[in-house]
Amino acid sequence: MSSAARLHDRYPELGRDPLPIDPYVSKDYWEREKKHLFKKTWLQVGRVEELKKTGDYFVKKLHACDAEVVVVRTKSGDIKAYHNVCAHRLNQVVYEERGNTRKFFCKFHGWAYDLDGKLTGVPDEEFFFDLDRCKYGLSKVACDVWQGFIFVNIDPEPALSLADFIKPMYEGIEGYPFEKFTSCFSWTTEVNCNWKLALDAFQEAYHVAYVHGHSIADAIKADDGGSLHPIDGECGEYHRRLSMAGNTRTVYGNPQAATQSAEAASATIAHAAKERPIASAALRAGAGKTKLSFGPEDLPEGLNWTGSPDWIFDINVVFPEFYLSLRPNYYQAYNFRPISENRTLVDARVYYPEMEGAGGRFYQEYMKVALRDVLLEDMSTLERTQTATETGAKSHIILQDYELMCRHGAAVVDRILDAAEEKEPA
Repeated sequence: MSSAARLHDRYPELGRDPLPIDPYVSKDYWEREKKHLFKKTWLQVGRVEELKKTGDYFVKKLHACDAEVVVVRTKSGDIKAYHNVCAHRLNQVVYEERGNTRKFFCKFHGWAYDLDGKLTGVPDEEFFFDLDRCKYGLSKVACDVWQGFIFVNIDPEPALSLADFIKPMYEGIEGYPFEKFTSCFSWTTEVNCNWKLALDAFQEAYHVAYVHGHSIADAIKADDGGSLHPIDGECGEYHRRLSMAGNTRTVYGNPQAATQSAEAASATIAHAAKERPIASAALRAGAGKTKLSFGPEDLPEGLNWTGSPDWIFDINVVFPEFYLSLRPNYYQAYNFRPISENRTLVDARVYYPEMEGAGGRFYQEYMKVALRDVLLEDMSTLERTQTATETGAKSHIILQDYELMCRHGAAVVDRILDAAEEKEPA
């Protein structure tokens, strides 16, 4: 690869040196992240489809913010978020993970709050001392929605609006029909790994030939030298994205699989029959069975931004820990929520359009299992990487050009922490 082709040349400010391991193992660095990053940043916590009716709510534990938030749809149709803390004796107001309610009632002493967080009921109120209900509602958390994704910010007065945070990198993908992908499969687990090391395993293609050698490596288009390089990559002030090329003769590598007819998918079905007969049978059964009509001509301009005819999907990493991979026939939404300096909650969701008939269901079940296995392959290295890093045998991590996304993520975190601490009094 010539120097002119290197992704790093576009971002000289990121440097090319190896990365120190301290940010991946240090408790002190983790505390700095909690204080200056996670408690000041927009975090994706769910989708609007989870809150269809007035009073629908869910609760999210955000360890990196030392907080638990309740997200609810109010009578006006707005979505709001509050700290899950009663103003009286500081008990948690909501115990259930999700549900529907007219009001929130603290189970300790019966204080009641409406869906707008206002304190509306206090048993034995006359025995309190000049109690002003207006002062003791639920503590609000900044909450906003982008493309159906719900974000919260623990900082009650965020430095940036959600729109100003998202749009510089991702305005071009607005219009993707997220709301039409209504079949969701999810897997949740905790891994003994730093959140950045976990996320890094998903934002580069260098590992695909090795970790996924027996599953999806053949679905990624190789260059003339046999390497599985991305088409392109871009880094913004906070976020980053990577565009990948696919082998459309494979079921996984065909971005139109199931959204096009069996006739149109005949080449993929025939080729897959030789190497992966079950995949071929699944696509034959499911081709054309999707209720969603969404072809390359319908893509928002921000997807496949290079216009590559071999494009398969784009990986979008919404800072700090939200992974959003988009293609025409499904999308993946993964969160890498840190619990401690060496423990992460991985919440992986895959969204498909509704499928018609038993054939469509068979295809969808096949894809669910295939993606589950790919995810397990990705997860297989995480705890081993963390354990090896913590030995201190190596002091730095070496990155190649196509691991630019990993470098960018580390640089953004460093920049935010350093800038915040410069503003602190000595």
